[in-house]
Amino acid sequence: MKRNLLKTFGIALAFVSTVGVSSCSSSKVTNDRLVIGMECNYQPFNWTAKESSEYTLPIYKTNEFADGYDIQVAKFLSEETGKEVEIHRLTWDALIPEVQNGGINMVLAGMSVTTDRLEQIDFTDPYLKSDLAFLVNKSAIPAGNSKENPATYEELLDLFDGKTLVCQSAVVGDSIIEDYFTNNDKGKTIRHADPLATYPLAAQDILSGNSFAMPAELPVVEAMVNLDSSKLGVLYVDYSFLSDTDLLGLSVNIGIKKGNDELKNELNEALAKLSDSERSKLMGAASTRSGENA
Repeated sequence: MKRNLLKTFGIALAFVSTVGVSSCSSSKVTNDRLVIGMECNYQPFNWTAKESSEYTLPIYKTNEFADGYDIQVAKFLSEETGKEVEIHRLTWDALIPEVQNGGINMVLAGMSVTTDRLEQIDFTDPYLKSDLAFLVNKSAIPAGNSKENPATYEELLDLFDGKTLVCQSAVVGDSIIEDYFTNNDKGKTIRHADPLATYPLAAQDILSGNSFAMPAELPVVEAMVNLDSSKLGVLYVDYSFLSDTDLLGLSVNIGIKKGNDELKNELNEALAKLSDSERSKLMGAASTRSGENA
């Protein structure tokens, strides 16, 4: 029977204390529940909402709630495993230490695998993989551009020459601007605008004409088009120019404590049941809601 992943599940939810840089947990968590760390401040993966809805989970010891793509995945994992979910609100720098010291047993926070992180924690299979695309004004999209006929790197350099690119802060797209476009060896002058707090704000920067394009995962770009579909559009690109490391940045994985193979295997079995199309649908819906909360 197909599930409606956006409806609340009939599983009791327990919650743990809100923490800042580090947790004050008095005991180590076990695998009998899903104790999840996230910032609740990283749209569209997770953010803080003031009111409860079918998309949210409460944040313990506050009157606030967590929403976002990560929350929808958490609900799915809760149903598949039959385990209660606990939400810890943590700063980004506290996520990995909290897994290591046993204050939480999962980082579900839009985190990509890197060599440095692999030395500190283990990761599940990706819970989202995506193509790279650019958000632009429709009038700037070259004729014939499509998924089947994406723009090459050289064509992007020509298109962006003399223009300004913008992105949300602390995401792979912002690094891509700097590494491949601002710093290019083709003599193109491409400016890198100061990153903004959310994707919706970056999209507004394009609508206002302050910036020309925004790189992001395809579901995010498609969702940002919905902010003003009469003016905004998707520029499809051949992103084979990206390094293997940056290609990894287009995927996000769940972080767990090193050696916790029991939880890792259980989560991977559950994730295998979440189809790529459903993942894309959930991310698109979360990105749209994040735009409404910008």
